[in-house]
Amino acid sequence: MVNIVNGSETELETDKNTLSNELKIKAHLVNPDFEEGTNGLIDEDVFDAVEPPFDRRDQTEQCQTEQAGMERTSPVPSDSLTSTTCTPMRASAPVHRFNAEVEEMVQNHMTYSLQDVGGDANWNLLLEEGDMKVYRRKVEENGIINDPVRATLSVKGVTGHEVCHYFWNPNYRFDWETTIDNLDVIEALSDDAFILHQIHKRIWPAAQRDILFLSAMRKVLACDENVPDTWLVCNSSVDHDKAPPTAKCVRAKINIAMICQTLVSPPEGDDAISRENVQCKITYVANVHPGGWVPATICRALAKREYPKFLRRFTAYVQEKTAGEPILF
Repeated sequence: MVNIVNGSETELETDKNTLSNELKIKAHLVNPDFEEGTNGLIDEDVFDAVEPPFDRRDQTEQCQTEQAGMERTSPVPSDSLTSTTCTPMRASAPVHRFNAEVEEMVQNHMTYSLQDVGGDANWNLLLEEGDMKVYRRKVEENGIINDPVRATLSVKGVTGHEVCHYFWNPNYRFDWETTIDNLDVIEALSDDAFILHQIHKRIWPAAQRDILFLSAMRKVLACDENVPDTWLVCNSSVDHDKAPPTAKCVRAKINIAMICQTLVSPPEGDDAISRENVQCKITYVANVHPGGWVPATICRALAKREYPKFLRRFTAYVQEKTAGEPILF
């Protein structure tokens, strides 16, 4: 009789646990407050459930990207992008109300982001694949992961101007950026700068993220004739009245730069320079503050996976787009 009672109590407790877990899952799906923050239910074990869908998402995105490339001549279905074009930049940049911020970004990246971190103990080598090296420095602010990432690689057959052209111009972004749900140019500041709002696809169980940032492309002339000129794109978070934060998304903050230099191997004799004679040396730096709260192990595992994947995908895209085209120095 005791065994039957105990058995009933055990079954009842099991039913309670099952119901509790179901309620937690429903809370995840309908209320972001239960997903992140002090009341959050996210823990490191969630990544075991997140990782497999990423593999399936990669396959789906590859198919969608290939199909979109065949069907879409202008990848951004937004009237706000019609005034945003990419033309050869002047060494002296046009002036606009964010000009001081852009100049500071450019100066900081040219001073600090090109420094070699290979021998710096604060930077850990995250991945080495061919000539691509990805480093990470572990930083945590108020319990939120804010790890800077720095990557270096060389891409054959393209120039720094071309790499920055496709990275900066939003008309191409849906071709190579697979994490975006929507984007809008909030304000065109000049022919080399705009303010962009991006809403990113949600990664369950975290809340959806958006970013609002100033993006500028510049050419920096070298002071030494033995050093190539530098093209770079700087993306840094800003505030704008036309795109305030909303309850639908967690606003992430970014400070990103794509820094490119073109190396030329002179052809033999009087032959013209071809794509076989050029390669682009890239330094990519990213400092992303995700906002909200997600466990460190999940943030860092996703970063280790996503940054190298992005660099491989984006540089292959540039090579594909420029193949057979006149070289843009």
